[in-house]
Amino acid sequence: MKILVKCLQGGSTLLDVSESSTVSELKKLVQKNMRIPVFQQTLILFGKCLQDEKCISDYPQIKDGTKLYVAIKNPDFFNTTLHKFLRKYYHEAQCKVIVEEFMKNFHSKVNSLSLDDLERIAKSEIESAASGL
Repeated sequence: MKILVKCLQGGSTLLDVSESSTVSELKKLVQKNMRIPVFQQTLILFGKCLQDEKCISDYPQIKDGTKLYVAIKNPDFFNTTLHKFLRKYYHEAQCKVIVEEFMKNFHSKVNSLSLDDLERIAKSEIESAASGL
């Protein structure tokens, strides 16, 4: 089946995949065609993040011609900033453990959000910033 993958920052690619392909395999094709590293990809279908270990067949909404979106994430920036902040209060080894646990929890929570949830958060932040001006 053919799946269109569009990048939220621009660009797209048409991929030929089977229902038995995993999301992880799909991400490798996106990396090859769009030059977006797998670790920076989040594939999105109807506002929900696809899980790497699942097969395409685990998502009955994915059919021939389905459009997926790929969001590009930059996890190092947040990790680095958090680590620098924590170094003021903790030893290096403690910082590493805290950041790893925080990021694991953070990713779990973010992956459970829909695009509608993210849009509401963004609008709330924009309105809050505008009222503070």
